[in-house]
Amino acid sequence: MSEKPERSVHAEEPGIGRWNADGDSAGLMRPANGDLLDLFLDSADLAAFLARVSELAARALSAPGAEGTVHCSVTVGRENRRDTVGSSDEAAAAMDERQYASGQGPCSEAVSTQRAVYVPDLRTDRRYPRYTAALADSDLRSVFAAPIPLPASSKADAALNCYSSAVDGFPPELQGRVAELAGLVSKTIHLAVKFASEADRSSDLAAALESRTAINLAVGVIMAQSGYSQAQAIEVLKAASNHRNIKLRDVAAAVLARFDEEGPTTSFS
Repeated sequence: MSEKPERSVHAEEPGIGRWNADGDSAGLMRPANGDLLDLFLDSADLAAFLARVSELAARALSAPGAEGTVHCSVTVGRENRRDTVGSSDEAAAAMDERQYASGQGPCSEAVSTQRAVYVPDLRTDRRYPRYTAALADSDLRSVFAAPIPLPASSKADAALNCYSSAVDGFPPELQGRVAELAGLVSKTIHLAVKFASEADRSSDLAAALESRTAINLAVGVIMAQSGYSQAQAIEVLKAASNHRNIKLRDVAAAVLARFDEEGPTTSFS
């Protein structure tokens, strides 16, 4: 038996690899083994990776034979906040932003419940009145949101959001493909979220250490100039912070700026 042909999607970009045509009637595609990891490794950060995933999903789901033009995005929730981290285009991002602003919608529900949500026609659906009212001027008519399964240890949740210009643009076969793709990207998104979380923690630690460096140096300056003890010098900084209603680190930076306009630096070995 001959092997099924492969079609290249956006193959001119490194790291995306090829998506294999599976020969079904819709002409849709699924990522070949290792392509998603290559895509992640070739992306600058989580946002870039998810933007490219969204672009590939939109191209695959808008293949010849599919209903309407599809736009995709990925919603990721971390630390009680949900954002569209990546989208195939401005249309998908705008649809998501209106949903967040309304406080309701299929994508938010898919993330919260970890169940797929389908809206065949945004103009007749009654489940999300504030969201559908905000979309009165939109040309997009149907939405399918599939949760992206992430382990509890990731402390994150996510969903693949798909919008179609066609009414009932996601028949069961296409819904299955979206859910399949959401499952396929799960492990790679988990890895990407983990790296992003570690980067955030490193950034927070660096900021905390830099703040502590500035405060300690400012305390030393006050001690040298006034003859105060360390405890007294700290109280001077705190009093200035409360009186001016600014952060303690900013008061310390102002003290140090009299001697070094560039401010303190912290070395990490």
